[in-house]
Amino acid sequence: MAKPIAGRSFIATFGLVFLAIAGLFAADTFLAKTDRAESHIEATRLFQQGQSLMAKGDSLAAVARINDALAIERGNNDYLRALAEAQLAAGENSDSEVTLTGLLNTNSTDGPANLLMARVLMREGRGADAVSFFHRAIYGLWKKDPEGNRRRARLELIDLLAQQNSKEELLAELLPIQDNAPQDLDTRTRLGDLFLRADSPSRAADVFRGILHQMPANLPAHRGLGQSEFAQGDYRAAQRDFQAALRISPDDAASRHWLDLCDQLLQLDPTLRGLSADERWRRSVALVEFVQSDVGACLKPDSPPELQELAAKADAAVKAHVNPAHESEASEANLDLAEQLWQVRRKECQPPASSDSALALVLKRLAR
Repeated sequence: MAKPIAGRSFIATFGLVFLAIAGLFAADTFLAKTDRAESHIEATRLFQQGQSLMAKGDSLAAVARINDALAIERGNNDYLRALAEAQLAAGENSDSEVTLTGLLNTNSTDGPANLLMARVLMREGRGADAVSFFHRAIYGLWKKDPEGNRRRARLELIDLLAQQNSKEELLAELLPIQDNAPQDLDTRTRLGDLFLRADSPSRAADVFRGILHQMPANLPAHRGLGQSEFAQGDYRAAQRDFQAALRISPDDAASRHWLDLCDQLLQLDPTLRGLSADERWRRSVALVEFVQSDVGACLKPDSPPELQELAAKADAAVKAHVNPAHESEASEANLDLAEQLWQVRRKECQPPASSDSALALVLKRLAR
């Protein structure tokens, strides 16, 4: 009879031990969860303090607070991005790059991290390297407002390409954003200016005409349209737009400069349509005379024989009397002479004072 009682006693004891272990495990689990919850609350509090300090412009203090949060929750990607941003704002470029490298090694498609890396590289003067990270940001993953963030990343890349004067790359980035860019006046005006910088004056003209359709008295749009038409060689249309800009703002120095240049070109350019043979010949003579004067300022006794010979031909062309029947032939000869003189002048003399003078622009047009 003792054996069954002993067996029941063992089972009861085992059950009590098991219940005790289970109770301890439950208590330990509860305490661990409570500790984790409290740690998370503390990390969140520190992180929010860091964000608040960033908003106030105290980036160095923000770096310290976010690092404290990361000491509690290591590997929190949101904290790591915020840390990299604070480090960049504090001028700690190399630290920011290290933080972002770690982030991107675990997730190369992280849109915000790629955008921050592009900004770090720009700050370090590594614009060429930054371009690839801008592209990764544009095509990367964003938790919030993906379309808006990608558009803003592209606009930052566009600004970089404009600074680098990378015209083909700039145009390639402008085209995808043209139709879905914000329609506020500042953005549209900026796009028009950027198309001009990308050597796409026809697209720039479309943008500025769209603005003027809604706001006929918009000064920057008239000036921008004038520059677009000027770049396409339509000096008469450009002249009208700069005149319109000056009616809106008579003291606008930029429009005055462009209008004066248009006036000079319309009086000097012998290649304009609608000119009579006599007028074209007269302008060709004036062009040779202008180039001759420019070359004469740098002509020296030891100048190359080629330059001296061309200068002599120019002197003869300016003084020549031409029969009306031969004006067309003489015009072509004068234009060739002016172009040859200009090419030699570029090799032998100091660069022209201005590459956008009426004379330089006409000769550039002749060389096409």
